Amino acid sequence: MRPGNKGEGAMPMRRHGGFTLLELLVAVAIFVLLTALAVPGFQTYFEKSRVRGAADQVITLMATARQSAVKFDRSVSVATTGSNATWCLGAKEAAEPAAGDLAAAATDCDCGASPGQCTIDGEQHVVDSATFPGITLTSPASSLTFDGRLGMRSDGNTGNANASSFDLTSSSGHYTLTVSISPLGQASVCSKSGTILGYPSC
Repeated sequence: MRPGNKGEGAMPMRRHGGFTLLELLVAVAIFVLLTALAVPGFQTYFEKSRVRGAADQVITLMATARQSAVKFDRSVSVATTGSNATWCLGAKEAAEPAAGDLAAAATDCDCGASPGQCTIDGEQHVVDSATFPGITLTSPASSLTFDGRLGMRSDGNTGNANASSFDLTSSSGHYTLTVSISPLGQASVCSKSGTILGYPSC
């Protein structure tokens, strides 16, 4: 063998493509850690979304009831059935009067037993817990009535702020939005517990 040619002709060591077991274990550990950090954030997001959606639907129901009362010149009632995890709100307009007669007062509908009775101009208007699973409703307001002339409240609880509001609470109990109906029939929302973007504190 000539000097300087030691090892000549030996094939260099090459690393095959792919990952080692250690690299795979590190990647899996990082993925598990990131997932554990992200899950609570997603849960909070969905909780807030459900509460916000329920509050929006209650406001829409109240606005429809008030506008319809003025449009058809007949009172419209919004009744609450059930509470906590099983609840519903249903709107019903007063019956159309005979020619020359005054319109009668609106009667409450039972959206739990007969949701088909909760109609305005032939269309059903109900918001219920089945649409918003995990959302609970608490309210001393059993029934609200909107006057057919100006859309103002005409029920006996008009001056009672507590009996004119609805608390909608998330499944964890951390977030509560309160929908309040003023004597003028206008709906507003505030955050009673927790922080939900876009809503002021109560």
